[in-house]
Amino acid sequence: MSNQSFIEITFYLTGILSIAYLLVLAFAIGLKCTPLHIHPATDGVSVIIAAHNELENLKRFLPSILNQAYPVFEVIVACDRCTDGTVDFLASLPNGHLHYIDIKEPTAGFNSKKAALDQAIRKAQYAWILATDADCYPNSNQWITSMMQYKEQKDICLGISIYSKQNTLLNSFIRFETLFTALNYLGWAIIAKPYMGVGRNILYKKELFINNSGFGKYADHLGGDDDLLIQSISKKSNTAANISKFGITISLPAEGFKSWWKQKHRHLHAGKQYPIKVLFGLGSYPFLSTIFHLVSIYCILSLNFQYIIPFYILRTCIFISIFVWIGQKLNAGLSLLFLPIAEILYLIYLLFAGFYNLVVPIKKWK
Repeated sequence: MSNQSFIEITFYLTGILSIAYLLVLAFAIGLKCTPLHIHPATDGVSVIIAAHNELENLKRFLPSILNQAYPVFEVIVACDRCTDGTVDFLASLPNGHLHYIDIKEPTAGFNSKKAALDQAIRKAQYAWILATDADCYPNSNQWITSMMQYKEQKDICLGISIYSKQNTLLNSFIRFETLFTALNYLGWAIIAKPYMGVGRNILYKKELFINNSGFGKYADHLGGDDDLLIQSISKKSNTAANISKFGITISLPAEGFKSWWKQKHRHLHAGKQYPIKVLFGLGSYPFLSTIFHLVSIYCILSLNFQYIIPFYILRTCIFISIFVWIGQKLNAGLSLLFLPIAEILYLIYLLFAGFYNLVVPIKKWK
């Protein structure tokens, strides 16, 4: 086989396989995009929020949770060593759904956030736990109802959480990366093995948490309250993916690159604990896509790129179409001007984030 033939085969093969990976996940999610059907509520649910000095966010977003249309629920805010008036604010709210825990000291053997979540979950009076964050708000007053639609068939429901839109390049990338992550974990949950959820929007039975000894051996880890926990308690048969627009939560994006990078470093840290088969599966797309783009660059630099242009354009159009369609389904539409460069930026991000995560130690939660 000539060198030119090898390059051509590599170019087409990696291009086809990488885009096929996205198409499989997108079609799996697309088949789950069904309208919300309201059923009579029978089970109560405890909404859990861990908060450390989140007074301003709670003032802004807690009302949208307390005003949910679901008839049987409570909201438990676990205040982790708050010094900003959070406890006084919560105590002043005359709402029968609201409860709070005032945590004064750290818990030995626990990461602080996990200790707050653990105490709130164990205090919960209902059989279902719906976790979110203080800087999140539901997309509608049917959020709890939408998540609880799956309680009769499944023990876990993975929800979607997107970031609010701002007119910056960083925000466009943050929302793209979040959409790509959702494409992965929702698609995997539907067709393969659930490997994560997002702590900003996840529902599970309390007994699963208790029977798993809470966060188990990961109790002292900074991350993992969403992905490592899900790996411990989930399987394909007991896990649902909620694609309904009514079940989405919206979060505030990090302000500035430094804040976002610190947040992503914390999120990616738990990835070191993933099973090899999950890491291999998740790594297949970036590996294939990176090879595809490196071969494309080689062909351009060698001035032998005429034959790659039609396929490169076709693949790029398919890539854009996938994320336009998924973005519309998940209420997270991205700019058409940004999407042509999104994949390359994403691959560069994965490369640097991977190396950074290996050599830089993680810092504590707040």
